Amino acid sequence: MVIWAAALAVEPLLVAYADPFEAPPLVNPATDLHLQWKLVWFDLETTDLAVAKRFYHALFAWEFRDYHASGVDYTLALANGTPVAGLVRRQIANDTERRSAWLPFFSVSDVNATFAQAVAAHAQVRSEPENLPLRGRQARLTDPEGAPFALVNSSSGDPSDDPNPRPFGTWGVPMLLARDPGDEAVFYQKLFSFAMLGQPTDQGFERIQLSAGNYDRANVRPLPSGDASFTPQWVGFVRVFSTAATALQAVKLGGHILVATSPAAHGATITILSDPTGATFGILELPPASVSLMPVDTR
Repeated sequence: MVIWAAALAVEPLLVAYADPFEAPPLVNPATDLHLQWKLVWFDLETTDLAVAKRFYHALFAWEFRDYHASGVDYTLALANGTPVAGLVRRQIANDTERRSAWLPFFSVSDVNATFAQAVAAHAQVRSEPENLPLRGRQARLTDPEGAPFALVNSSSGDPSDDPNPRPFGTWGVPMLLARDPGDEAVFYQKLFSFAMLGQPTDQGFERIQLSAGNYDRANVRPLPSGDASFTPQWVGFVRVFSTAATALQAVKLGGHILVATSPAAHGATITILSDPTGATFGILELPPASVSLMPVDTR
């Protein structure tokens, strides 16, 4: 991603909405497109909403629309006017929830059936299936290794797979960091009917690719060695102009580099970071041949 030169002193665009609270739709205007098993959305469950907004605005030039009602603070993040993520204030109930985290939502045609299948395969329940009229039907779980994820059947359709253009500030293919990549990959393969392609090494699997149709939907890799702070989790990767420059900017804004810049598939490079409130996320630099050049905000 580009180094966004906007300083922390510059406040994001804020639009307040009155009661009653309703989670905003994933796609606006709505479509009939449903891409089953695609990771279609991320919500950041953050312990400090104001700090998170300042950080991601300065790093990615995301703008925000705020929703307040019934004790819920929810912010919709937009990249060049397109919704890309939600930020919600995390209610701290115990010590395990004192760090922020990004929660991935996978598109499914039947939330109830997939939820039951996940529980039968030893996933743990975070919230039962529920209807949110503008968002759709959703449920939240943790997988057998404890990585949080969610299911959604969007009432407004799913974000398109169209790869052109590939705008900066939007998500690339996500990664699951796991203690046992093979077992975790099989869990999601069975849950979402993924095709699975492994790259074995003498120490196990270097990377397992999960795909549906003609699209890569996720990669599964081992937890980084030598860092006990890493727990099994899904990591989303935001497209950037330069991973090296964006990582440096993230540190200046109060973030941390967790995994240094390294090569990824198809000539890309990736870096794994954390924001000032502890949420893990990644940045992705695509090779020039695969990037549609477009105007970039360099404030």
